[in-house]
Amino acid sequence: MAANPPLKEKIFITGANGFIGSNLCGCFLAKGHEVYGLVRRTSDLHFLEGLPVKVIYGDLYDPQSFDLPEGLDYVVHSASVVSDQASEAECEAGVYGMTVNLIQKILDKGTRPRRIVYISSTLTLGYLGTNLSEENPGRPADFMPYARAKKKTEAYLLEKAKSAGLPVVILRPGDTYGPNDRTTCDKILRSAERGVPVIVGRGRHRFAYCYIGNLCQAVELALENDQAVGKAYTVTNGIVPSWREFFSGLQRGIGKKQRLYVPVLFARLAASGQELWKKLSPGFHPELNRYRIRRITTETTYDISRTVAELGYRPDNDTEKQIQAIVDWYLEERKKGYIK
Repeated sequence: MAANPPLKEKIFITGANGFIGSNLCGCFLAKGHEVYGLVRRTSDLHFLEGLPVKVIYGDLYDPQSFDLPEGLDYVVHSASVVSDQASEAECEAGVYGMTVNLIQKILDKGTRPRRIVYISSTLTLGYLGTNLSEENPGRPADFMPYARAKKKTEAYLLEKAKSAGLPVVILRPGDTYGPNDRTTCDKILRSAERGVPVIVGRGRHRFAYCYIGNLCQAVELALENDQAVGKAYTVTNGIVPSWREFFSGLQRGIGKKQRLYVPVLFARLAASGQELWKKLSPGFHPELNRYRIRRITTETTYDISRTVAELGYRPDNDTEKQIQAIVDWYLEERKKGYIK
């Protein structure tokens, strides 16, 4: 008699139509799981086209707008405001507030999932420095409401893990790039196509590059590892590139080569000018700020040894292949008219 096939596990993913959420949906569907994705009714769902995601319409700003599916095995919370320029109010509601609403929804449901994975950020560990960790933090990024909100959210979740017994695992990805990245990669590539120089200075400093496929791997491992509950793990590639390697790889992919390199001082002055203009004209959305210039002209890497040892994380370090996947996605999006 043939053995019964394994039961599909039910996974609920917030922000399912976004960059990280859509990649998670594809990853877990490929593993044969039953995936439920929370999206707003006004959301662009084209990243989910062709994927058998069970779409749930609702808004984490309003927890009464949706119901959790019955018999959930796992919850992955990837929905979040993501911006180094977001205001205090935007981050309080769009990072911390949405998480509180989701957790209260889970507690009210009564039936606990086997795991709740929260997608945080390495910025909670600071920046500027090498092999940063909880024991070796970098310069605090608390001047950003986004970083403060992520810290506050992590503290809330870890407290709930203790007081309510919630099986929470926190993942802190670095600078996450990959297909479906409309926040950064499409902007870099559009700028490169227009001939805008994107490498500042020599671009020799390394950064905390995390390919989206590696983050998906870490999420899957966190769902399966009971020893990870109540802990936080940093996720980046094992071998991280310099800004020059990454940017020039994207430029090559679209047939461009940067011949003019922007002096660091000039970039800082341009960023300061844009920040000043934003203060004078709040509707202006600057492409540059001093933080961004500081990041791409200094070194920031993180220690992932505990993630490797405790989760069994084995990152794919083929940066060239990953950059090509980003370029292929971008060209396909442009061909279909999603990027103009």
